[in-house]
Amino acid sequence: MSNEYRNEQDIKNNAKINELLNAMPEFLEDFHTHLESRKRSTNTILGYMYEINVFLRFMATTLKKESIKDIVVKDLDRIRMTQIEKYISISEDGISLSASARRRKLSALKTLYKYYLNIGSIQKNPTLLVEGPKLHEHNVIKLSAAEVSALLDCIQEQDGISEHAKAYNKRMVDRDVAIIMLLLGTGMRVSELVGLNLSDIDTTEENKVYFSIIRKGGDYDKVRVIEPVYNAVADYIEFSRPLLLSSTEKNALFISTQGKRMSVNAVQKMLKKYCKAAGLSDKYSPHKMRATFATKVYAETKDIYAIKDALHHSNIDTSKHYISDKEARIDAAAEAASTFFS
Repeated sequence: MSNEYRNEQDIKNNAKINELLNAMPEFLEDFHTHLESRKRSTNTILGYMYEINVFLRFMATTLKKESIKDIVVKDLDRIRMTQIEKYISISEDGISLSASARRRKLSALKTLYKYYLNIGSIQKNPTLLVEGPKLHEHNVIKLSAAEVSALLDCIQEQDGISEHAKAYNKRMVDRDVAIIMLLLGTGMRVSELVGLNLSDIDTTEENKVYFSIIRKGGDYDKVRVIEPVYNAVADYIEFSRPLLLSSTEKNALFISTQGKRMSVNAVQKMLKKYCKAAGLSDKYSPHKMRATFATKVYAETKDIYAIKDALHHSNIDTSKHYISDKEARIDAAAEAASTFFS
């Protein structure tokens, strides 16, 4: 993958980051510089800045400041542990937050306080006293083999689609099949998929095809693409892509109806449309395709490291979240108990 798509996203993110920084106290500029020096992605930095902006509004109310611009770095020392606990437990609208949302808010504050404590700007770090909420085990949401077949059949046959929509979709059928198969067949993130270029396809190795991508965090990687998936992509490139291509977009692999590189949002909408037509749950998203890939890999290999490497996780614990063989273990336990009665 070239840096073209990533650079476009960085430009958009940096514009939003700068807008947030302009509305915040000047001391946050140093924190922003710190995050950049740690090679954090612009997506990550933007997430931090959004969260800290919300925290500053909480501080302004708590400390009776007229504006967040009136907050100084030493005001961080005035926030107590109990106030941090209150902040992470509810949204600005007073709605109780999920455990994952509370962990995300606390993580941003821990990074903020750690930085200013380390450089000597503050004396206390109340976030160290706050116990992070426990994440309860939950079932991984994934598609079954039957649902995968139903989804692909729906796209290819246009079942459940109105006649008017069928005519509109005609140019996109090969593209949409290729997208779904690529997500299911590689486990790549949707952001990685929309960033693909024609030049990222590597067929130089005999009987193998690889796609070059830029992973979350900016790492370059290559993904093995099996023959059925590559054939779907090749069909799209030959038959559908020329019908969608504009004169300005030469290299992007997946093209929108406007003749431009497809966006993450466009892929999400496409999947939602076909899930509805196929009678599938509306909870299925591109990320659930990633989970489907991971659980299938584990079911076939029982190799957690295969998941880790294929999904490019830095930590094996992250990969464990995608293992969903609880039902199989329950079945095995029940079958084992049947020996009592044989």
